[in-house]
Amino acid sequence: MRPRPSDPNGRRSLTDREAKVARRVRRSLHLQASMSEQEVAQQFRGSVAWRRARLSLAGEELRGRLADAFGPLASRLRGHVRPFRRRAEGLWNRIWT
Repeated sequence: MRPRPSDPNGRRSLTDREAKVARRVRRSLHLQASMSEQEVAQQFRGSVAWRRARLSLAGEELRGRLADAFGPLASRLRGHVRPFRRRAEGLWNRIWT
């Protein structure tokens, strides 16, 4: 996502993603709720807390996309695996009991 244009003072507003990261950093570091997302970004961008929050957000987004992509496939496979699993358990029980 491209950054938004700067305001007259030379500061640019945060992208939606940066705002989410700033909220996560503020929450994880127990900063005051009155501290704006812009202030959090200016102070902590490039820090370990910022990188950790950015990576955890990326991980959550990736998991969500994968779940959306593979959800229908997984539900179809579940129906085919159940009978096979029952037969395998029955065979296992006959062998070991």
